[in-house]
Parts: sequence; structure tokens; C-alpha cells
Amino acid sequence: MAASYALWQIGWDVLAPARRFACAGSPISNSARSLRRAAAEAAELVAAGLYLAGPFLLAVIALYVARRGHARVHVMAVVAGFGLVALPEALAVAGELLGPPAEASPGCPPDPGPFRALPMALAWVVSALALIMLAGAGTRGRPGRGEMLRLVAALGVIVLVVQAVRLVPGRPAAPPVAADGTPRYALLPGLHLETVNLDTGRIAHQYLPEQRGRITQIRAVAATPQPGEYVASVTLRQGRDDWSPRGSVSRIHRLTVDADGRAKLGRALSGRLNGDVGRIVVSPGGRVAYSRSTEDRDHNRTAYVGVLGPAAEWQASPSGFYWRDAHTLVLPDDLHFTGVTYPPKPELVKSWEGGLDVRRPASNPPAAAVLVRAPRNSGSFTLPHPLPDGRTLRVHPGSYEQPSELVLYDGDRKVATVLSLSCGEILSMAVDRSGRHLLVGKDNENSEAAGNRPCGGKDHELLRVGLAPAAGGAFPHRVVWRGDTYPGGLTW
Repeated sequence: MAASYALWQIGWDVLAPARRFACAGSPISNSARSLRRAAAEAAELVAAGLYLAGPFLLAVIALYVARRGHARVHVMAVVAGFGLVALPEALAVAGELLGPPAEASPGCPPDPGPFRALPMALAWVVSALALIMLAGAGTRGRPGRGEMLRLVAALGVIVLVVQAVRLVPGRPAAPPVAADGTPRYALLPGLHLETVNLDTGRIAHQYLPEQRGRITQIRAVAATPQPGEYVASVTLRQGRDDWSPRGSVSRIHRLTVDADGRAKLGRALSGRLNGDVGRIVVSPGGRVAYSRSTEDRDHNRTAYVGVLGPAAEWQASPSGFYWRDAHTLVLPDDLHFTGVTYPPKPELVKSWEGGLDVRRPASNPPAAAVLVRAPRNSGSFTLPHPLPDGRTLRVHPGSYEQPSELVLYDGDRKVATVLSLSCGEILSMAVDRSGRHLLVGKDNENSEAAGNRPCGGKDHELLRVGLAPAAGGAFPHRVVWRGDTYPGGLTW
């Protein structure tokens, strides 16, 4: 029974995959669509069962040994007991390798690191439990060479099986796109990064990354030209429970979303960035731009706009910034970028937006300043969003008396009103790669402090809008999701 208790303690330490499996909840995922995934879930289910049944099975072995006193029984007990340690771990690891990466649910401990078969096998061999078993076998008779060889062979087979699983071909990676070629999932950063299945209108996955044993938050996400590939900012708040950027550290990472909507962080694209990276935009050529804010001890905030590949930063007001083309970042709220005085007449100032040419050196901000034509009274519009054909979408905020409108512009010329809301407010938008379809994040203004007419129902919605007008000139739109997650950082 002492050996049973010792095995239980060691099993608790080594069976991290089984603990995570038990913490994850349902043993069978609703999104299992392949034999590979079914095999992974079956392996993890069996591993969890053996793990929980370990003390009872060891008690049975101990009772059998007590009644059968010859040496061969003791050797068999060693092999059986050691198998109870090895087999659940091997099955759990096989499940991890066969299935997609599983993220810890909120409140569950993060997995300490990846499994390595050979170091784990060595740990089994030299563990106190294995030595106790061997010593117990030797008290009633010396085990023969054949028994020892079989024990070593069994351990070797387990190690080889675990390593062989790594060579099993995985399910071919499928792009997460719908039948019409548009992305199947929308991404909503928040407390968790949520992926919304636009076909079903349901949350497909919630992702909370963990780095170096600490929970982090994905603050901003932007789509790249490749389906299923994104760029995300990951922020670690160091000991602060407010939203101040002081003390925060951010990094920009690759992020992927698979065919089942499961998100996963990839390699880092930037080094350590002090402060909070709150917005990311990707140029048509794939260059990453971001906004960063910092705060000193006197609560004075400073904002920056930066680019990667190569890296450069400018001090600017980055609210709503966007790529005009492959080399120009437009700063709608910073006409006089870094104090530059432009030549246009004062009456024409409101027909322009400031910007910067990212090809110019960051050490000379005035040399990077440029002007971009914009609609008159452009300051009354928010959320400027470029389309692949050079036109821009802009939101005219509503009020309790006036609807919130989404307007299409060609330069400074109004083309059409794409969407007019009878209630609520437009918070965000994202266009697909073809430029023919649009997602709009909507706040239904159900709070007491709302300035617009409330819509009732869920607090937020996603609307899918076609950018090709129908026969009557109207732009078709429909609701594809309703929920409580704030869609301000919508990415498609």
C-alpha cells in the first residue's frame, strides 16, 4: 500500500496532460471531424481513466503479491506497477500529438512545458517508485535475466511508440474559409480572444494565452493577406489592475486560426515594447504597423506609431490610423503631424488628413509628413477604413435623433450610404480580402449611459454587408452573430 501511495503521488506530478484533460471538461469535442482527432480523444480518455484508477489497481497488485510469495510474482508486480505509471502518460502524450493544441480553461493551471519522451523515460527508470519496486522484488528472490530483459523491453516499446506517434501524418491543414471564399471566422479581442463562426453564429473557441507561467491578454489583432494567418499584440500587465499602460509590456506575434476556429500564438515579430499596443494594421504587402501608448508616473501619456520590418517609430496621434498604400500611413487625428505646417489654405484644411511616408527615416519626422485628400469635415467621421480599390468607408456617428451611417467615399467625393442604423452605433468594421464583403461591429446601446436609441436584445451584433448594391441601389446586410462580447477590435 505504501507503493500505491507513492505511485499516486508521482502520477500526480507526471500526468500533466491527463490533469489538463480532466480540467478541460467534456472529453469529446463537438468539433471532432476526423479519425485522427477521435483517436486523440480516445487516448486521452483512456489515460484519464487509468490515472484515476491507479490507486485501486495498485492495491489489487499488492493484494496479489501478498498471497503469492514467489519471485516470479514479484517481478510481474514490478512490470505491472511500472506499466501503470508509464501507460497513462504515454497515452496522454499520444493524444496531445494526434490532436490539436488544447488551451487551458479559465482557472485551470497552465501546462508547464512540452513533453519529451526520453527524459521522461529516464525519470521513470530512476524514480524512487521504480527502485522501491525493484527492491521489493529482490527481497523474495533474485529476478532472472529474462524477467529483467522483458522489463527493459517493455519500457523501450513504450518510448518507441510515443516517438513513432510524432511521425504519424496529421490532418491536412485546411484554410478556415467559407464556401464563398470569405473567412469563416471573425476574431474579437477581449478578456479572451473569441473566434466567432459566421456560418453558425456561435463562439467556436476562446483563447487566453499564457507566457512564462503568467496569463497575458491579446489586445489587438489584424488579418494578413493569407487566410487563417493574423498578427496580434500580446500585453502583460505587471501588477496593475487598471487599464493604464504604465508598467505594461507588449510584444507582437504571429497568430493562426485553424479550420475548427482554434487560435494559437506563433513566433514573436517584435521585441519587448514598453506600454500598450492597442491597434495593429497590415498593409496590402504584409507590412505591420501598430500604435503604442505609454504613461509616466505623473500620468502623462505619449502615443507612437510604429512599423516592423524594418522597425521604426514616430510620435503621433494614432487614433484610427490606416494604410493608404504600401508606403503611406494616414493619421486622421493628426493633420499637423509632429508640428509640421502645411501650405494649403485654411479653408481647405478640413479636406485633408495627415500621414507619414514610412520609407523616410524616423529620425527626421518632418521629412516623413505627407497630406492625403479626405472628405470635407472629415473630423465629423470616425473609423476610416480603406478598400482594395482605393475607396474608403467612413462612419458618421449617430445620436438619439440621427442614425449612425456608414458612408462610401472615393477620395473626398461621397459615393453612397452603405448602411444606416435605426438604432445602436457602429463600433468597428473589417473587410474581406476581395473587398466585396464587410463585417460591421454594432453596439445596440442598451446601457443607461447610451447616447443612441437602444435596440434591445443582446448588447452587440455583427452585421455582414455586401459592398455591391442590389438592383434597387441598396446594399444588402444581415445579422450573423449576437452576443455580449464587445466587438470594438473586430478582425475578419
